[in-house]
Amino acid sequence: MGLFDNLFERKTCDICGDKCGVLGGTKVKDGRLCKSCVSKLSPWLAGLKSFSLAEIREHLTYREENQEKVKNFNITHVIGDKGTKLYLDVEKRQLIITGNSNWRSSNPDVLDFSQLVDYDLKINENKKEIMKETSDGKKESYNPKRYEYSYNFYVYINVNSPWFNTVSMHVNNSTIDGYDNEEYEEAYLFSEEICEVLSSLKEGSLEEINDIVDYYKSQRSNKRTYDSTYYSDTKAYRRGVDYYRERDPRRSHYKF
Repeated sequence: MGLFDNLFERKTCDICGDKCGVLGGTKVKDGRLCKSCVSKLSPWLAGLKSFSLAEIREHLTYREENQEKVKNFNITHVIGDKGTKLYLDVEKRQLIITGNSNWRSSNPDVLDFSQLVDYDLKINENKKEIMKETSDGKKESYNPKRYEYSYNFYVYINVNSPWFNTVSMHVNNSTIDGYDNEEYEEAYLFSEEICEVLSSLKEGSLEEINDIVDYYKSQRSNKRTYDSTYYSDTKAYRRGVDYYRERDPRRSHYKF
């Protein structure tokens, strides 16, 4: 009985002193945290086992100070649609990245524009072979092989912060089936727009933001179809159309 008593002993949180539950809470380098204390940490804080209790206390102080920044954050632009969004406060030169619709209550990390390091667009493609059924009920490949495709869009942002290095944006909130449809095109355009806005923020060209937002709004309203003529568009932003084309898996399915 003694062994099992120790196994299921209700341990206490080394930060607040509350019970951690039967599973013993979340471990850090030299202690453990209860669920309530973990919920106060930044969602971007990774590798908790490498942090000491002293560092966790310092981080929680940072999070309390961040809550005040959130309260004073005034939205001037919202970039994104169904997934994670980029919120800007141009007057304060600050940004927030969150997928929480009730974002003020979730205390998202407020970052200064000057903390941006770099960023990248990645479109994850998953393909599954479509098989045909033979007369004897077996499955076999078509010739040539056929596939069905699904996609997820991510923008990874590297930042200069003492607590985390990378913030990720999942641009679409659910997997997109196929590439020749409106849902894919909208996620692609929102991803481009996010990258272009981040480029302007990093380089301090804030006067371009409204132009970028208006341009992509117009592209979405025009229901642009995907074809090679898009890449000869004369509207060129800092990254250039080749940057996006090289990250678009559709280039493997279309001839240019």
